[in-house]
Amino acid sequence: MAGHYPNPSSQNEAQLGLVVANLFREGGWKVLDQPREAGAAPDLIASGHGKKLVVEIKRASEGRKDRVIPLLSQAALEASYYSQNVAGRPIPVAIVGANHMPESLAEEAKRFLQERAPDVAVGLVDLEGFCLFAGHGLESLNSLRRSKKFIRSQKLRAGPPQLFSDLNQWMLKVLLAPRMPESLLSAPRGHYQGASQLAAAANVSVMSAFRFVEELSKEGFLESGEGSMRLVRLEELLNRWQAASQRRVLEVPTRWILHKGEKALRSALRSYQSRERMSARDPNGLVLSPRPRICLGLFEAAEVLGVGFVRGVPPYIYVERPNAAVLQELGLSENAEGKEADVYVRVPGNRESVFRGLVEKNGVPVCDILQVWLDVGQHAARGKEQADIIWRKNLAPAFERLER
Repeated sequence: MAGHYPNPSSQNEAQLGLVVANLFREGGWKVLDQPREAGAAPDLIASGHGKKLVVEIKRASEGRKDRVIPLLSQAALEASYYSQNVAGRPIPVAIVGANHMPESLAEEAKRFLQERAPDVAVGLVDLEGFCLFAGHGLESLNSLRRSKKFIRSQKLRAGPPQLFSDLNQWMLKVLLAPRMPESLLSAPRGHYQGASQLAAAANVSVMSAFRFVEELSKEGFLESGEGSMRLVRLEELLNRWQAASQRRVLEVPTRWILHKGEKALRSALRSYQSRERMSARDPNGLVLSPRPRICLGLFEAAEVLGVGFVRGVPPYIYVERPNAAVLQELGLSENAEGKEADVYVRVPGNRESVFRGLVEKNGVPVCDILQVWLDVGQHAARGKEQADIIWRKNLAPAFERLER
């Protein structure tokens, strides 16, 4: 039976602790494991994003209401106790995990704790990649359940997969760019005989390129010898990339400050991009500190790129870093609930890959076609169908030629 552990062992507890620690690390948190001496310390302390967290983790023997909710209550009490006794009064976080956590149960447990302990952040996770968090901005850690095929192929890691780090994703786009039109992906187009040439083209350090090439070769995705480097086993590589892209991103629902028309967002992005160029240098010609990069993403980006399929979903934009002034300049307010959002604002963990590859359409900065394909695939609003259309129309033909 899915989710059944008759006698959760200390090994299973440790496995869940590692899953949670990895989850926070991938979300940009610094995690400190706490030694457990007669229950005298919390499971984890995490810091980042201007916050400090004290985390209590419980493992349910089964993904059932009568198992999960009592454990969640216990974790909340303990996390609240530790938060009062740890320097800095960190935010208490209560987490319950199971082998399989039904989404409906997770939602019910989340509501239960929010009603009774609103100051405690809550997390429900399982070993299939499902994560539901709420409170104190931890919603950015949420993710959908991964496929069984993906779960079997993955091992627990001490950190995020190195093959698909931020700069590695960008360099992968550079290697794929020669077979894609410039209107869909902004990247150098050339053939490279080694890491140093790739580093120069991608504008990264030679060491970063060397590590990327070494990792590609080790995984069997790069054929190199005499002549240019060549990617092989592309379909498997792209599937791995898409699976790795299920990492959480900070996502903020926003509303228009004033009522705006259907094309208001594109107009706002176009104006921002124009002002960004004008303010890049001061009157004396000196380079100023750059403003946060922004671009259109997901379904609205697919529409602008000419492969749109899904209608009625609020648009998404990427902003390089959280910045209230940028939102105000665009005419957006963070005072919105998820269901009332006019625009969703995302802060990507892989910002170099997102922003270096963007293209411009009529002055509007737009995510490249590869990024759109990676992002929409896990979206609940017919995202898989949109990703399939991009694959069939744009990616598969280009990559089949590349394989040959």
